[in-house]
Amino acid sequence: MTALRKHALTIATAVIAIAFLLTGRVSLAAAKKAIDVDLLLVLFALLVAVEILREAGWLDLLVAITISRFHTTRGFAVALIAMSGVLAALVTNDVTLFVVIPFTVVASRFSDFDLEDAVILEIIAANLLGCLTPLGNPQNLFVFHSSGWTAAHFIDVMWPFVAASAAGLLAAVFLLGPSRPLIKADAQLPPRNTMAGIAGALCFALVLLEIARIANAWPAAIVALIAGVFFLPRGLFALDLSIVPLFLAAFVIVEGLPRVNVSGHIYVSAIALSQVISNVPATILLAPVAHDWKALLYGANAGGCGTIIASLANLLGWRIYVRESGRDPRFFRRLTALNFAFLAWIGVSGWLLL
Repeated sequence: MTALRKHALTIATAVIAIAFLLTGRVSLAAAKKAIDVDLLLVLFALLVAVEILREAGWLDLLVAITISRFHTTRGFAVALIAMSGVLAALVTNDVTLFVVIPFTVVASRFSDFDLEDAVILEIIAANLLGCLTPLGNPQNLFVFHSSGWTAAHFIDVMWPFVAASAAGLLAAVFLLGPSRPLIKADAQLPPRNTMAGIAGALCFALVLLEIARIANAWPAAIVALIAGVFFLPRGLFALDLSIVPLFLAAFVIVEGLPRVNVSGHIYVSAIALSQVISNVPATILLAPVAHDWKALLYGANAGGCGTIIASLANLLGWRIYVRESGRDPRFFRRLTALNFAFLAWIGVSGWLLL
């Protein structure tokens, strides 16, 4: 039952897509044409690569080295938030939360900083700062492939949005509480596996070559499959790859739907739709009528703030926090309140930047 709830969106999307195929609403030929195989392959390779790097212990070491230089709770919070954004831009927002949130929970046991607010701002940073690059989240990767932009142009489009987000996060750090001396946590880092680290880095490098349009996605996917078999202790089947079939099914569904009649600006539509179906499906659904990729990008990434399902990273961050800390449900209410506050901030800022 837990697995069904966890993958409810993917299962529902798959059921609709299968129904469209069985009823003839979408033919096999049309479905094949609609599916972006390169995107699915590079998404698979990226997920495997970053999981190998995480299991190898190198991402945890990077976080630990970065935050060890800070001596106050405010500086520590800023470091964690910045690290969340940087890691998300490189290895996706979901993976970043698996690394940063458990580390933050351990550190909180040896200090008096506000754990809940720190974790909430990490989740928001992973969504809003990580979107600087095509690798930051799935909807960015989808738009990057669909638009035909170069990686440099993508970053050039996104940096003003990210700068506005960073300003809001910095203000929140100062507004949410005073700074205190930080007692460093003696966090237990996982053992590091050098060979796994090299394999993960090779997979990630091949993903970057695809992003740079130097190679297609097949080499990255093949190497990731082989490396995953050898270096993921729990095996590939234990890795959460649900975003890949979600995209696959979403391509079929979008092909079978009548073209969405967007009343008003695509930016506002992306924000509103993200609140009820999350920003990845919203992006795919709106893409056929999006004549302005920048507006769609800004809207989908701003729309990741708000409800718990607006971004899958929100839901994932909540689950990781509850699992690691065992805290009371006040976190959910606090996360929702701050998420809506940031939706108001970045929603207006993004509109002004268009």
